[in-house]
Formats: sequence, structure tokens, C-alpha cells
Amino acid sequence: MRIVVEDEGPGLGETENLFVPFYSTKVGGAGIGLVLSQHIAQNHEGSLVLENRSAVRGARASLTLPVGSA
Repeated sequence: MRIVVEDEGPGLGETENLFVPFYSTKVGGAGIGLVLSQHIAQNHEGSLVLENRSAVRGARASLTLPVGSA
């Protein structure tokens, strides 16, 4: 299963640091939200990808998880 969310905002800055633990560009930010989300997806044999859109302005978040019987 894949869930994709796209926006038309300014895009992602500093993409190399998106999943660095405790790194935040926000004042008072803890820097754990994205890395925690990525680890949860990976622990369920899935993935979380964040990227800037290429054809238009904005960003894209893709969460992929396997579907099937456990």
C-alpha cells in the first residue's frame, strides 16, 4: 500500500538532514518526528520518502507498507 501526499508549498530545505535524529530547523524543535516515523515504517517492512517535486513547486511524502496476512 502506498500513501502519497503532495503540496504546492516552497518545498523541502536541507533535504540531507530530514532524517537526522535531533536535527531541527524549528526553534524549540526536538528533531525526532521524521526519524521516528521512518523507523516505524521500516520496522513494518515499509518506507517513508520525502522529496521535492520536480515538475512543479512543492514536496511529496510517500509512505509505503506491505499488505498481506501476518
